[in-house]
Amino acid sequence: MATIVIRIFACLSLFFFLVPVTYIHGPPPAKNDSQYIQLEPISFNAEEPARTKSGRLEFLRGWKMTSDNADFGGVSSMLALPDDRFIMLSDAGVLIGFTLDEKQGLAKRPFIAPLPDGPPVENEFARQNWDAESLAHDPETGQYWVGYERYHGVWRYGPSFARKEAEHPVELMQKWPKNGGAEAMLRLPDEEDAEPGETNRFLIFSESADYAKGGHQALIFDGDPAEATVEPKLFGYRPPKGYQLTDATLLPDGRALLLHRRFAPLEGISAIVSIGDLSEIAAGKLWTATRIAMLKPPMRVDNMEGLAVTVEGDDTMVWIVSDDNFNGFQETLLMKFRLLPGKQKRKKAQAPGPQAAGSNEKAEASPGFSSIPK
Repeated sequence: MATIVIRIFACLSLFFFLVPVTYIHGPPPAKNDSQYIQLEPISFNAEEPARTKSGRLEFLRGWKMTSDNADFGGVSSMLALPDDRFIMLSDAGVLIGFTLDEKQGLAKRPFIAPLPDGPPVENEFARQNWDAESLAHDPETGQYWVGYERYHGVWRYGPSFARKEAEHPVELMQKWPKNGGAEAMLRLPDEEDAEPGETNRFLIFSESADYAKGGHQALIFDGDPAEATVEPKLFGYRPPKGYQLTDATLLPDGRALLLHRRFAPLEGISAIVSIGDLSEIAAGKLWTATRIAMLKPPMRVDNMEGLAVTVEGDDTMVWIVSDDNFNGFQETLLMKFRLLPGKQKRKKAQAPGPQAAGSNEKAEASPGFSSIPK
C-alpha cells in the first residue's frame, strides 16, 4: 500500500512539474490528426490470472486503447451499435468510432472527429464547455442526443451527427454543480400505445446535484429533452455510498444497468455495476438499484465512465470503457464481460434496441418504464 501511495504522489509531483515547462517554451505543437486506433490486449487480474469473475460479471476480453491523435481520450459515454460498431463520446466533445474485430484485436474503420456543433465557447481554448457526458441514440431515425455539463443542456443531432437539430438549456439543470451535469442519459423503449415516430421518454441523471438522503437529482422527460417545450419532472437517484453514477443503459426486460465510480487516495479507483427496476421510479421519489459487481484493484480498473450492452445468442455482454482524463497516468480501457444469471432464472424479453441486452436478475419481469407515472 505504501508503494502505491508513493507512486501516486510521485506522478502528481511529476505532472505539476512538467506543466509549466510547456508554456515556458511556447504553444503546444500542432495536433496530430491520425485516425488510427491501436488495441493492446489486457488481462483482468495480473496477480490472479485464473480469476475472471466479480459478482455477476465474467471477464472475457479487454484492450488498452491508444491513438496518436491529440483528441483521443477522455471517453465519457459509449454506444454499441449493430455489426460490432462502437461510438464513444469524449468530455471534450470528440466522437470516437470503430468496428471491433475481436478475433484479430483490431479497430476497423476508425474515426476521431469533433462534434459538428456544441455549446457556445469564448475561444478555441474554451472547449471544456463542450463537456459532453452522456449519449443516446434512436436506431429508427438515426438521431443522437448529447447531454452537456457546464452548459447544462441537451442537444439533438441528425443521423451520422451531420448537424445539430435542436438544443435545450434545461431550466432544472441550471442549478446543478458546474461539474455535476448530465452524467447519464437513458432513452427508454417505445410504449405499447406510442404513435409511429413519437419521441420516446428519457431519464437524465446529475452526477452530484443533491437531492435527499444521499441521493442525486435526476429528471423524467415525457418527450424529447432537446425540445424547449418539454419540461421534466424531478426525482432522485441514490448511488452506492461513496460512489457517483457515470453511465447507464438498458437491459431487454426494461430495467437499467448502471455504472458508478469512486476514487479514494489510499484505496485507488473502483467501480460498481448495479441493476435498477425502472417501474420503481416516480416523480418526487428516491430511486435505488441493486449492486451486482464491483471492480477494484488488483483487478484492471480505471476511471470507468462508459457503459453499453450487446446480445450474443443467449448471453448478455456488458461493455465498460474508462476515461483517461487526457493524462499519461491513466488509460483508456475497453472491457467485455458476460452478465451471469442471478439466483433465479427468468424468461428474457425481446431487446428494445441496440442499447439493450438480456438479464436474469429477478424471477418476474419488470413492468419497465411504461409504468412510471406521467
